[in-house]
Amino acid sequence: MSGKPREISRRAFTSFALAGALAPFSAKASTGLPQDPRFVTPDHGLVQTLVAIGADLSGVAQIPNWDVWTIEPALPKDVVNLGTAQEMNLELLQRLQPDLILSTPYLENVRHQLERIAPVESFPIHALGTSPYPNILAATRRLGELSGREAAAKELIAATERLFEASRPKLTRLRTHPLVFLHFIDTRHVRIYGPNCIIQDVLDRLDLQNGWPEMTNGWGFATAGIERLVDIGDAWVLVFDPVPPDVEALLAGSPLWQNLPFVQAGRVRRFPNVLAFGTLPAATRMTRLLTELELGHA
Repeated sequence: MSGKPREISRRAFTSFALAGALAPFSAKASTGLPQDPRFVTPDHGLVQTLVAIGADLSGVAQIPNWDVWTIEPALPKDVVNLGTAQEMNLELLQRLQPDLILSTPYLENVRHQLERIAPVESFPIHALGTSPYPNILAATRRLGELSGREAAAKELIAATERLFEASRPKLTRLRTHPLVFLHFIDTRHVRIYGPNCIIQDVLDRLDLQNGWPEMTNGWGFATAGIERLVDIGDAWVLVFDPVPPDVEALLAGSPLWQNLPFVQAGRVRRFPNVLAFGTLPAATRMTRLLTELELGHA
């Protein structure tokens, strides 16, 4: 890696990092970017927005996971895989010569490495203990500004709101029971989504009720043993793909799972994956999937 790293004091770096993490959307006199800047980012939520507004995206972390966890929109074929989010290939990243690296506070511990290659802007969206939706809108507008695609960003926001409005009256059948969304972690534990995440934000905008009665963490989920699911009453349980193969095999013969009230009543369905820490394309994907969901009369 060529070039001498910038040397700053610990206090100066801490102040700079904190400012970047907490206030990335503040107005700047000039972005200092070329007309069609090249971006890289380790965060799939930011990638979703960049692709949706047509920004120039050169590199992304963990591309093999895209079709499993993120799915939409489709990644451009020429985007380069940078490795894992916490350990990106810095030599490859430097060769891409990005104009700006887009990050999140979750990756603040590697920011000093990234800043040796290009400027970094951090977007606090998730894990703040509040609804991420206002932060998603702010990030969408900021990415539109940085990429020179303000009109596309504005239309993405408007189109998402139009989809919520159009979908709401189509979902009357889903209001007869609360809904519980979860991922299986292993054969005995699940991650259940609620307040402070985009899953809850979509439910709120569609006037649908979340059936998980307990608290969630700052990321918007709770980790629980499957025995705790007895507390959800008459809710429908929607199990996000992918379900680990060993979990599927165990549940078929598990008295604990088979005796849960919602299982006995037939109120459990598989649900295509949605990026729980995503941005507007994740919200629109979940909305569309809900309008296509068939629950039957259990």
